[in-house]
Amino acid sequence: MDLMAKITTFCRELDDPTLLELVRNQNKEGLFQRAKDAVGAGDIGPALEADLDALDEVVQQETGQRLFMVTRGYSPLPRYQGDPGAQWWTCPVGRCAGRGRVRADQQPPVCAAAGEQLVPGPLPG
Repeated sequence: MDLMAKITTFCRELDDPTLLELVRNQNKEGLFQRAKDAVGAGDIGPALEADLDALDEVVQQETGQRLFMVTRGYSPLPRYQGDPGAQWWTCPVGRCAGRGRVRADQQPPVCAAAGEQLVPGPLPG
């Protein structure tokens, strides 16, 4: 799984206390906070990836499952040549891949890393 996909997964987990509870079970709160701070600051690189991989190991030790699931043989459909008009919730600071399709009358979700509301944008390509 590439780094941006890991960051997106991690950002989604920030809204739920489960990951933090698993990390606390192993006294790894510093690791969790360091990764959260790096994403929030836009410090995206090898050190962040190493921390995210370490968090993946914590989850596996605690639950037997992985935080970052590997998919095999997936390739997205070719891009639609026209403008479908659909929008995707996009990270306001470009640190993750956002979170789902924008629906009418929906309140914008908040980016747990940046602390800002996600903004509507074009479908990711």
